[in-house]
Amino acid sequence: MAYPFTPQVSFPLDSYRVNSYRFKQPCSYDQVYWGLHLGEDVNRRAGTPVFCIGRGKVVYSVLHSGSAERKNWGNIIIVAHKHPQTRVVFFSLYAHLGERTVQKGKLVTLGQKIGVVGASNTPENGQWKEAHLHFGIYTGPWRGKVLPGYWKKGSRRTQLKYWQNSSAFIKNYRTD
Repeated sequence: MAYPFTPQVSFPLDSYRVNSYRFKQPCSYDQVYWGLHLGEDVNRRAGTPVFCIGRGKVVYSVLHSGSAERKNWGNIIIVAHKHPQTRVVFFSLYAHLGERTVQKGKLVTLGQKIGVVGASNTPENGQWKEAHLHFGIYTGPWRGKVLPGYWKKGSRRTQLKYWQNSSAFIKNYRTD
């Protein structure tokens, strides 16, 4: 599948500071160990605009409703990008969105608004207590399915080596 080249990237929020779960942080919820966190959570007010980190193609845009009994992604978008020199494909993942403004198959640009942070305790944010953006970078193979947010030893859904520290990836992205 052909994906657009991504000459530069930026953070998905105007002010980006990880203030909740960090990349690879062990996570427990309601005293249940979920595994290592595969992205970064940034708490923001509901309705805060979320922007695409760079030129790409939307490969996934779906609502995975959450409930009080079963937390989930809520609105999630996954965008495919391609590094112009190495031609390596990578994916940016945005979850817990109150709304999605792009659909699967659409081309997106750097800084384009793709959604907003969802309100807490709603199906759109996956029924999580805090309004926040979950942002991740995945460099593994794309199989057309939603990607997990956590990794546990023995997991078959993903491999830890395919996940990148989102902040470091954005800061260190070079095309020259």
